[in-house]
Parts: sequence; structure tokens; C-alpha cells
Amino acid sequence: MTGLMIVIRFAHLGALTLLIGAFAFLLLIARPAFKKWGGEQSTDFRGFDDLMARLAGWSVVITCVSALAWLWVQTAIITGRPLTEGLDINAIWSVLTRTQFGAIWQLRLGLVTLLGGLLVFRDREPHGWDWLALRFEGLLLGASLTIALVGAGHAAATQGPALFGHLVADAVHLLATGVWLGGLVPLALLLTQARRRLDALWAGVARAATIRFSVLGLISVATLAVTGIVNALMLVGGVPQLVGTPYGGLLLLKLSLLLPLVAIAAVNLLRIKPQLLAALPAGSEDALAQLLHRLRRNVIGESCLGAAILLIVGALGITAPARHILQPSWPFPFRLNVEISRASSATWVPLGMASLGIVLGIAVVSYGIFRRRHRPWAIAVGLVLVAGLGVLPLRTFAVDAYPTTYHRPAVRYHAISVANGARLYEQHCAVCHGVSGYGDGPAAASLNRRPADLTAKHTTDHTAGDLFWWLTHGIRGSPMPGFKDLLDEEERWDVINFLRALSAAEQGRTMGPLVDPDPWFVAPDFSFGVGVGQGATLNEHRGRTIIHLVFFTLPGSLSRLEQLDGSWGQTRPTGARVLAVPMLEPTQIYRKLGMRAANLSVVIDGSQEIVETYTLFRRTLAFEGLPPIFPHMEFLIDRQGYIRARWIPGEGQGWAEIPRLLKEVERLATEAPRAPAPEEHVH
Repeated sequence: MTGLMIVIRFAHLGALTLLIGAFAFLLLIARPAFKKWGGEQSTDFRGFDDLMARLAGWSVVITCVSALAWLWVQTAIITGRPLTEGLDINAIWSVLTRTQFGAIWQLRLGLVTLLGGLLVFRDREPHGWDWLALRFEGLLLGASLTIALVGAGHAAATQGPALFGHLVADAVHLLATGVWLGGLVPLALLLTQARRRLDALWAGVARAATIRFSVLGLISVATLAVTGIVNALMLVGGVPQLVGTPYGGLLLLKLSLLLPLVAIAAVNLLRIKPQLLAALPAGSEDALAQLLHRLRRNVIGESCLGAAILLIVGALGITAPARHILQPSWPFPFRLNVEISRASSATWVPLGMASLGIVLGIAVVSYGIFRRRHRPWAIAVGLVLVAGLGVLPLRTFAVDAYPTTYHRPAVRYHAISVANGARLYEQHCAVCHGVSGYGDGPAAASLNRRPADLTAKHTTDHTAGDLFWWLTHGIRGSPMPGFKDLLDEEERWDVINFLRALSAAEQGRTMGPLVDPDPWFVAPDFSFGVGVGQGATLNEHRGRTIIHLVFFTLPGSLSRLEQLDGSWGQTRPTGARVLAVPMLEPTQIYRKLGMRAANLSVVIDGSQEIVETYTLFRRTLAFEGLPPIFPHMEFLIDRQGYIRARWIPGEGQGWAEIPRLLKEVERLATEAPRAPAPEEHVH
């Protein structure tokens, strides 16, 4: 069914492209060319007008047939029925009346009906303004048909304020395609007529049409480039998705066909067109015929490449956008990372020299192209300089990469995942890497290579996909084994979430009661319940609430909870919410607290996982290694979801006095967002 849908979409897009191309070429190229040479009222122009009308008519027929076939196959896909049952009237009616595809299909059916009627009655319009209006209406209806198609494509699924811009970019991209690629067939037909006749009128028309189409082609290509970049940013997202997903592969294939198409167009513009213009005033018929033959041959070649591109576009339309693929497969054994390479002067000096060499290479290429007589040797030398010197400095920034390097975890950075990862780590990893993650486990001394320190910054320098690959397959040349047979995929992601929390905890040793000016410490999400039917998550507070997260142990924390409860009236205006999480079993916690914490949200459901996760963040500068679990800890989490401050009783004055706490809360309340919203998955 996939192959059939690609063929149907190709036929439909091809027909629309020819439809726009026929009317646009007639109005913007052919009519002005004939008018310039006094042939607007000639039988030659009327004959070409009839030819374009037949081309548009067949395009309308193919559009209608392919639209019906599209509806048939789409009905079978939506209803989950085989194609033989896709013609069920009730199913088709349901698709037409209950889906966005059906609504767009009905709108386009009305437009194509109007266009068909316009073509039927075209012979009743004489030349002049009525003729011009009729052809312009045909172009407008064809463009409307194409624009409406955008409403059922990938662009229509864009979320947020970018939706309108994406729809506009996609629509303009399709229209530019129709004007340029769709105009190649009419241009080939006009050049064929000119080559056959070779009289003064057709020679002049061919010259004028070639000039005008060159200008139109340049504008169309520039438009395609700009709108194509916008679409790629919306649907691809990045290099990993471009080279590691089916959608990205199809897009690269499309670009690989577009480059020779543009190259042929450049040859027509820079070589054949000047020769044609020079030959027309005094050239022989043989020379003129030869030039027209070469130009026509190149235009036909462009048309074939354009048809192949439309076939790929048909496949792109039914392929999931690369941006939505969480696990792109990286095809190269390396990737570029400036941070890991720790760029220094030794790095940037060769990079600067290579940049100068690339600039020199571009200058040499430009010399070879723009000389009156081209210099192929200069072009070749310049390309070698650009390619060779462009690759050399990349080795400085290259690090090992794996097929899973850019995989996004299937498990969110959540307290449940981190807590489960901690248990799995203790069972399978602590024997080598140590309980604290420093690489000092009981078995470390017997290994020929010291286990990695998992708390060091290099852990966060690597992607989650790198860690997943090592957990799955091990590390070649090291004692690190693979755990593919011991841990399922979700468990391996849990371990990675734990390792991220462990590394962040080590880097957060310096965190104190004063708000950190640079948000970086992502607070793991957690689900919690504060009463019957009152479940919520930490992430639900993003953008609106500052969280004062308090971990307490009774009876030692009782006085502090009474203090926080009494200051509720002062903290509430700042938009802060206190979440109090018991460190021990929360059974009968409300009975033990009584009314002394009536204004606090005491977390019951989910408290165990929250405690297991956030006690990882107890490392401070006052202790070497892993300190004991403190009976009381407090964190401030800003509106974006970053941990910004921490207070542990006994480490200085801190927030023992409520005004000091309020000062830090007010600082968070008045600051503008200073970092992007934290991702729900580690990277």
C-alpha cells in the first residue's frame, strides 16, 4: 500500500506542477515573448495557446483521477481495511466528513471542478483582456489547489506559533516548484516548435522566452532554497536526524538530484543562452538549430530530474518527519564536539590556517568560473584546496560515535527511573565503579584498567546514546562488559538517568543557600500526591510556580515545619509552593503533624522515589566522597525546573531565618527566564 500511495502522490503532484507551469509559462513567458516580436495575434501563438490548454486539461484529468485514488487508499489506511474494502460508501463518507483530510479533499474537489469548467469554456473568450483574465483565473485556481494541499501535509501538524509560518513556507515552496519545474515542459515544447520552424518569429520568441525563463528560474530557485531551509528546520531538526532517519535520507536524495538539475540550469544560463543570443542576429540556420537542440536537450534532462524529485516528494509525504524520530541511527564512526576536544590555541591555530586555505580555494574557483574564458584547471585546484583543507581540522574536534549516539531515551528523566537505575547500578555496576561512582569499587584493583569515574564531567560530555551503546555492547579494549542480556532496554535507560543524576550531584557540591546565577542543574521530574485525588507532577508547575522542596524527618524537623507553616502568608505572594516530603515511611504522617503544617503540601504518594532520587544531591564541599543521608534538606527549584539553591541545616546560617529564605525566593520570582526549558529526557 505504501508503494501505491507514493505513485498516487507523485501523479497528483506532477499534475499540479504541470498545471501551474502551463498557465505561468503562458502568462509570464510565452505571451510576452510573442508580443515582443509582434506575434501575439498570430496563428503560431494561438496554436501554442491551444497546446498549453491541452496540457492543462490533461493535468486536470490526472489531478481528478489521482485525487479519487488518494481518497480510496487513505480510507483503507484510516479504517484499517484492505484496499478491496476501501470503496465502502459509509467508510468514505466518514473520512470525508470527520477528518481534516476529508475536509481538504472536498475543498479541492470544488476548486478542480471550477478549473475544469473554465477550461471547457475557454474557446468562448476572444483574445485581449478576457483572454488574459481567463488564463489568470486558471493560474489562480491551480495555485489554490496546490496551497490547499498543504493543509493535509506535514506542515499542518506543526504545533504552536510556528504553524502559520510553516504553512506559508510549504505553500510557497510548492508554488515555486510549479513555476520552475512545471515550466520546463512548456519551454521544451516551445523550443521544439522553434527548432522545427526556424523563421524570424520563432527565433525571436525562443530568444525572448529563454531570457525570461532564466530570470524566472533564478527567482524560483532562490525561493526554493529559502523555503526549503525553513521546511528542513521544521521537519528535520538537526544533522543526526538528517543523516540517520528515512525522512532525512529521502531529503538528501532529493538534494542530490537537485544539484545536477541546478547545474544543468546554470549551463543553460551561462553557456548556451549567451551563444544563442549571439547567433540570432547573423547566425546560420544550422548553428541556430544546433543551439536550440542543445538547449532543448538540457531542458528535457531538467524535466526528467524534476520528475524524479517529485517522486521523492511523494515518498516524503508519507514518511514520518525526522524531527519526530527519537532514535536516529548515526552512520559515521565519529562526530564533532568542540567541548570534548577542549579546544586550545593548539587547536584554533590550525583551524585558522585551514580557514585561510579554504578562502584561497574559493578565490581560485571564482577565478576559474568568472574569467571570460573558463579555466577548468583553476576550478579543479580550488575545489581540491577547499575539500582537502576543510577536512584536515575536523580531526581535532572528532570524537568516537556509535549508531545510538543521538538516540533520545525512551524513559523520561523522572524520579522513578532514577531510583530504579540506582538499584540496578548497585546490583551490576558498583562492584567496579564503586557505590559513590568514583571508580573505586571492590573489583577495581584487580582490573588492568581503572573503571571510569562516573561522577566526573566527562559523563555529561558524552551523549545519552553513547552511554546506552556502552551499557549495551561494552567498551572495546576495556573491562567494561555489555549488559544487553542482563538488562532490558528500559532498565538500561534507567541506569543512564541515574548516572546523569550522579554526575550532576558531584558538580553540584558547591551549591549553597544563595541562588546560583546560572541555571544548569535540572530537577528530575516526579509524580506526587498530597491527598485523595490530588495527584500532580513537578513539571506541571513549570512556567508558573517556584517550588520550595523540603525533605524532613520527624520529630527533628517539626520546629522547622512549624516555622515554614507560620511564614505561609509571606511566601504565598511570591508564587512559591512548599512541598514537604517525609524522609521515612509516611504512614500516619498527618496524625504526627497535626495542624502544625496545615498550610504546607505534604507529599505522601511517591515520596519514596523522590527521596531516593533527591538524596543523591546531598554531596557538599564539607565532605569528601559521599556524605551520610541528612535528616533534613531543602531545595529551591525555579519556574523553569532548575535546582537553584540548597540548604542543609548545620551548614552555616542558611535559611534558618525566614527572611533569608524569602530573599532568595523573591530573587527567583523577579528574574526573567535565563535558560531554555529543561528537556524531559537526558542528552
